[in-house]
Amino acid sequence: MTTSTLTDRYVSAVVRGVPDRQRADLEQELRASLADDIDARVEGGAEAKTAEREAIVELGDPIVLAARYAGRPLHLVGPELYADWRRLLTVLEFIIVPIVVATLVIVGAVKGDTFGGIVGGAVWTGLSVGVHLAFWVTVTFVLIERSPSMAAKKLMIWTPDMLPETAAQRTSRTEFIVETVLAALFLTAFVLSPFVSPFTDAAGAVVPLFDPWIWQSGILIVLVLVPLLQVGAGALKLRGHWTMPYAVAATLIDVAGAIAIIVLGATDHLLNPAFFDAAGWPQSVIGVTNIVVIVVGALAIATSAWENIRSVRRA
Repeated sequence: MTTSTLTDRYVSAVVRGVPDRQRADLEQELRASLADDIDARVEGGAEAKTAEREAIVELGDPIVLAARYAGRPLHLVGPELYADWRRLLTVLEFIIVPIVVATLVIVGAVKGDTFGGIVGGAVWTGLSVGVHLAFWVTVTFVLIERSPSMAAKKLMIWTPDMLPETAAQRTSRTEFIVETVLAALFLTAFVLSPFVSPFTDAAGAVVPLFDPWIWQSGILIVLVLVPLLQVGAGALKLRGHWTMPYAVAATLIDVAGAIAIIVLGATDHLLNPAFFDAAGWPQSVIGVTNIVVIVVGALAIATSAWENIRSVRRA
């Protein structure tokens, strides 16, 4: 997990707003300028964090600064309101449009519409809402700009707290969410398997997808604990508390989980043959699945140590 300072976030926000060919030089220049300013403030008696924040505040809104470096006028609305317009429109587009699309998908599914009708209607309406948002927000800002009593007023006072996360932070957060969802699905599948199944035997007992041997052996403890501990490790990475001892411990946890998966595949104790008989599926599928599980487990062992150590280096 990369722990980003305000400087990292500020520089990232500025360089995103300039052409690619300018980014490397601009980043170097900005970092050097900020470092000099921060050092001067620290020498003057300010604390390091306070000095960093004050230096960034003095440079101002990254949207405006990026436009200045790029030699690009702030179009559509005047320069005083451009940053407010862009920031508000971005927030609205990323909140309202997804909500509208998700609502339409849910309503269409409840009504029993066809898949194509649901997707087509949701996408078309989402695009329409996005266009209308852009139009009406822009019109509103044009009217504000032409109102003498309001044009001179900033709608939002920019502060460093408004800086977006860096790409590394967003990637780490996305990875954590994906890993947590996968772990939840994995655990749910194993926990519910003995109780939920479309098939029952002659005595009316549930025929689970996974081999009942898993619940009769201690391997179930490993299969439950490993995903939970991996989520905990992901949380530590996200919060920037990742150290080499944690990386070693996480690697051992990953290895334990991978070994458990390999054992299940190698001993034909992963999937329940009775389930495949009840479903009318060929038993050969079990063999293929076991091979895939063994390969995936081996790859997990091979990559876990590298990823965990690499995360320490990025922290």
